[in-house]
Amino acid sequence: MSELSLSVVVCTHDRPADLERCLNGFAALRRPVQVVVVDSASEPPAEDVVAPFRARMPLLRYVYEPLPGLSTARNRGVRETAGEVVAFVDDDAIPAPDWADELLAPFERAEVGCAGGECRPRFECARPPWLSDALLAFAGITSFGGGSRQARSRAEWPFGANIAFRRAALEQAGGFSPELGRVGTSLLSYEDTAMVERVTAAGWEVWLRPAAVVEHTVSAQRCRGRYYWRRSWCNGVSRARHEPTLAMAAKRLVALPLHLGRFALRRDRIDLYRTAESCGYATERVRARLRSVRSR
Repeated sequence: MSELSLSVVVCTHDRPADLERCLNGFAALRRPVQVVVVDSASEPPAEDVVAPFRARMPLLRYVYEPLPGLSTARNRGVRETAGEVVAFVDDDAIPAPDWADELLAPFERAEVGCAGGECRPRFECARPPWLSDALLAFAGITSFGGGSRQARSRAEWPFGANIAFRRAALEQAGGFSPELGRVGTSLLSYEDTAMVERVTAAGWEVWLRPAAVVEHTVSAQRCRGRYYWRRSWCNGVSRARHEPTLAMAAKRLVALPLHLGRFALRRDRIDLYRTAESCGYATERVRARLRSVRSR
């Protein structure tokens, strides 16, 4: 068993029922860990949800962050934790009893700066037939398969719903970008990807640990088509903020007809929704250009 200390940051915003299920999962862990709930400007605050768990979780802490935004909450969580490894779990995810030991296992290699486990779906309603496994990735669902291994490419990087970093790697990479990640009801993302990118650029390895499982809620909202239109559009906006290059803009432009062609052949809606991603990228680049012109 790893001797490394683990702290977990759970950022929450206006989802008390999800948070309660999440904390029930942490209370049932075989290995007790420090859990810091960062309440990101919830109204009303979530302290009443957290309080009943203190008797079962001696290392549990609650902090209120008045400035909204997931990246801001994550950065606050890092400052409030003490573990050599800092994990992030979404408030609508439930860890398996052996999650902590499994997630820590890759960090026994000194070169590992980041590791992540699988996010398996927990549906709140019947899964619609058009909701493919590929499209479920936009709902935060992952399936790595196989055993523990180093991520082979950027496409395999773990999701922020179930991810951990060595504290030294986090400190070297700097904080999560407030320009990325969700704020309130927005669906902006990419703050976790940007962090992994900086960690790998600093020379750290990224590992996958499929056995470190959380159940990630697929709500009724995430079983509707309009959610994936919004999610894909916001993903494009996030990419534009993170990679505002001519090469990426050209790639997005070329991808539009390709996605439509693939949809005509496969009838997988992920290809259709990816057109919204390209449009979101282009729109954000135009907005950034207009802001630049006006500021002169």
